[in-house]
Amino acid sequence: MDHFCIARQAICDETLQLVGYELLYRANSEDISAIISNPHEATARVTSLALLDFGLDHVASKQPIYINMSSEWFKHPELLPSAKIRQRIVLQVPTDIVVDETLCSNLQRIRAKGFLIALDDYKLNDPRTSLLTVVDIVIVETLNQSLSTIRKVKTSLLQYPVKTLAEKIENWTNFEQLKQMGFDYYQGFFLARPENLAPQASGANQLILAKLMTLLFDESSSVEQIEHYISQEPALYYRLMKYVNSAMYNLPNSIDSMHQAVVYMGMETLRTVICILMWARNSNNVYTVLPLLLTRAKACELLARHHGMKPVDRSFTLGFLSLLDVALGQPLPKLLSNLPLSPDMSEALLHSKGSLAELLNCVRHWERAEWEALEAHPLYCAELPILMSKALDWANQTEDNMTEH
Repeated sequence: MDHFCIARQAICDETLQLVGYELLYRANSEDISAIISNPHEATARVTSLALLDFGLDHVASKQPIYINMSSEWFKHPELLPSAKIRQRIVLQVPTDIVVDETLCSNLQRIRAKGFLIALDDYKLNDPRTSLLTVVDIVIVETLNQSLSTIRKVKTSLLQYPVKTLAEKIENWTNFEQLKQMGFDYYQGFFLARPENLAPQASGANQLILAKLMTLLFDESSSVEQIEHYISQEPALYYRLMKYVNSAMYNLPNSIDSMHQAVVYMGMETLRTVICILMWARNSNNVYTVLPLLLTRAKACELLARHHGMKPVDRSFTLGFLSLLDVALGQPLPKLLSNLPLSPDMSEALLHSKGSLAELLNCVRHWERAEWEALEAHPLYCAELPILMSKALDWANQTEDNMTEH
């Protein structure tokens, strides 16, 4: 079967609020090379997959999605239907496009259909400068340009009514430097890497939450112990009760006691839900990391089940904990030292060794759209696109039921 590989990468604003996703894709998961030989066909396929097979809300429930388009699409705007939801889809203009009056006219026609237009990989003295009056967003690559050059590019764009996006940001230091330049949006693998923050003061609530987390990862903990610590955090208690009574569970009768909630959900689910709710109260970038975290954890679980790796719930925990440092802004060794993890789990998370590390790395290859490395991975399978789609579905539903509206 011809499976289509598609991944998404988060885009945030300066406060780390999630504002969109870029779709990363390849035409055929069975091809060894990650090079797309027919970009026009590939664009058609990813657009079809994202908007028809998956559905726009599957790819991103509320945020715009960015799609790399081939030059051919901009030559024939009549091929694009009118957008059902205006300004939810951003079409990226490639660097190799031929700029002329016809292109300017076509871009205006495409915008009139409800799409947003972005110039991809914009650089100093870019030959597409004449298009700046007919586009909405300019994407500036930061990986292969000096800060002084990037600053010149950003300054040159001030006279145009466009939003600016800094892409391919590799670390938090770069993010802070670029933020000083005043970009509107930011994208890169820095979001999946830990931020070096000054140690935070530990208040009484944080001590309670730390103890609760320890209990959740201790198999000898009793329901009564967990219930006791939850009851000391009224906001956490409220949000947990709201979650267990949400449409996700569709219970015939409402649950009105924390004891019932703990028993009904089970330790693994309770551990996951409470940790996420805790992060949402204590981390400045949790809502940007949360979709990636949930998808990664569920993907690890589904892939482990597919390969018969047991116990499956440990695989979910593996993916979940792998982003603990990013979500809480503290070193992973320090955070894991407070949890009673097995040696192989610790080896996987801290040293990337063992079978659990292989599982985690397979999912990471997908997230980063490292298709060639993915297909060479021992755990790669033809069903992986389907498993990732299921993980994304679950993550979207779980996030909707956890976050307050």
